Amino acid sequence: MAVLCCRCLIAIVEVLMPPEYYTNTLLASQVDQRVLKDILAEKIPRLHAHFEHHQIDLSLITFNWFLTVFVDNAPVELSFRIWDSFLYEGSKVLFRFALALFKLNEEELLAIDNTMALFNCSRGVAHKSLDLKRLSHIAFNDMNPFPMKNITAKRAVHTATVKAEMQELENIRSACQRSYTFHSSQNTERGAASDEEG
Repeated sequence: MAVLCCRCLIAIVEVLMPPEYYTNTLLASQVDQRVLKDILAEKIPRLHAHFEHHQIDLSLITFNWFLTVFVDNAPVELSFRIWDSFLYEGSKVLFRFALALFKLNEEELLAIDNTMALFNCSRGVAHKSLDLKRLSHIAFNDMNPFPMKNITAKRAVHTATVKAEMQELENIRSACQRSYTFHSSQNTERGAASDEEG
């Protein structure tokens, strides 16, 4: 049984999810959050505009949904439904159900005009959405067309962007490290010179 579970986990990480989803940089995980934002703008434009108006960072809500495939963020019945679809269709399902959750609660979210209240309500949509039949209908019918090639293309664009941003941050970190090392050595030399003069 343990071997079977291990093989299942390996298949999820290496086959069903994009490469570098669970690496130390979480590169593909970051990319998918940007892809989700793009698709939200296409499929549910009013809600996307509402989030933008209130400067809601969607990834603070949905990052963990994707990383854990909703296990930590949804009731058991909903988690089972998502996992059934995920094991059959792959990571595309994460986008389907994330969008369906927002669509199902769209009117309630649009009615909220306080940023903190909107954020808190958005975080809780997975726990409130227990109409599984309706949610599944939205995910697999109302959100169509939902071609995987569209997701793949968006992933490619955002992967290049995120990699460039990571490289820029690494360059800044390296420059700061060099500057710190240089100033530390200078201070050490000054201290040694002062000791000799004294």
